[in-house]
This record gives sequence, C-alpha cells and structure tokens, in this order.
Amino acid sequence: MARQERLLRQLLILWVIVYSVSSTSQCGTDEFQFDTLCCQLCPSGTHLFKPCQENHGMSKCIPCESGFFMNHNNSESSCFRCSLCRDDQEEVAKCFQNADRECQCKQGTYCNSENCVERCLPCSSCPNNKVIRQCNATMDTLCDLSDSESGNPSDPESRMPCFHCVCLSESLKAVVTTAAIIIIIAAFIAASIALGFCVYKLRSRCRDPQPSTGPSAGSPVEESKSFQQVNEVMMV
Repeated sequence: MARQERLLRQLLILWVIVYSVSSTSQCGTDEFQFDTLCCQLCPSGTHLFKPCQENHGMSKCIPCESGFFMNHNNSESSCFRCSLCRDDQEEVAKCFQNADRECQCKQGTYCNSENCVERCLPCSSCPNNKVIRQCNATMDTLCDLSDSESGNPSDPESRMPCFHCVCLSESLKAVVTTAAIIIIIAAFIAASIALGFCVYKLRSRCRDPQPSTGPSAGSPVEESKSFQQVNEVMMV
C-alpha cells in the first residue's frame, strides 16, 4: 500500500512538471517567461517591478522616472535614459515616458545620414540664387545649374547641389596633376637610361681600340703599284 502511494505521488509530481513546461511553452506574444510561468509584458511608459505569481497573470509594473522612457511593451527592470541633443542640434520633441527626445540640425545646417551620427554640415549656396529646393534639416540645397557651361537641362547631374560641382572640379585637378607628375618621372627615367647607354658605348670604344693593319685593299698605294706592273709588262 505504501509503495502504491509513493508511486502515485511521483506520478503527480511528474504530471505537474510536464504541465508547467507545456504551459510555459505556450506563452503569447504579449507575455514573457518567468521560471515556469508566463507573465504579461509591461506596457510602454513603464518597466517591470515584480513578475506575476500565477500563470498568464499580470506583472507589477511602475512608470518610468523623469528623464527616462520606454517605447514598447517590455519585461525590462528599468527604462532607457532620454537622449540629449548636441550643440549643433535643436530639440523638436520632448522626451516622454513612452517616447525618446527628438533632435534635428539647427537652421542653416543639415545632416542626411541615418540618426545623424556625424556633425551637421552648413547648407550650400547656389550661384545666381538659382534654387530648386531649399536646404532643410535632412537635405542640402539643390541648385539649378542648367545655364552653366557644362550644364545640361536634361542631365540630372546639372541639378546637383553646388558642393558636388566643387568636389568634382577638385577631383579632376588632382587626377591631371598626378598624371603630369607620372609623365615627367617616366621621361626622366628614359633619358637617364639613354644617357647611361651612350656613356657605356663611348667608354667601351676607348678601352678596346682597333689594331692598324696597314693600307687596305683598293687604297691609292696599291693601285699605283698595280699600274707600274702593267706598264712594265707592256714594255717587255
């Protein structure tokens, strides 16, 4: 009898464990797991203070303190600290319990990258004040360059911001300068090689002079001797 009671107790404990595990695995998208329980997430603007005491129960949540926020349902033990605007930015939305502070570049400057991690840049000015789009916090000035020497009304490149043209001109100058330097260096190397070759040839000739072998065939002396021999034969 005692053995049967012990077996029933073990089966009951096993069933409780299996039920708890199966129940925990069925936590909803608005719940989080705490030990063997599924607890409801805290709403935005609050953070978790104490988890639930029963499965699928309510957790105890408290509001974010001043200077902190939480913008989504959560099981965090604390809220996030509010962001601060840089000295080159201005505040456009205050920090609340459920939303962070929003900042943007000050008037006359812009930043076109995500979250503006770098410094704000000064807005470009257009020649002859030909503006297509004014500069704002996220975009630079767009200028109309269709009347310039290289502009083309149908070419999108002619409607780029002014700083684009300056950068292109400077890049072209750098390329031309580099090419000129390379050409000068190549010409200097070629001249040095040619000069060295000529000096080598001159030194070789001075060191190895050709031996003199006397009058060559067909010289005036040999021609004179031949002529005298012919006359002697004719006289005989």
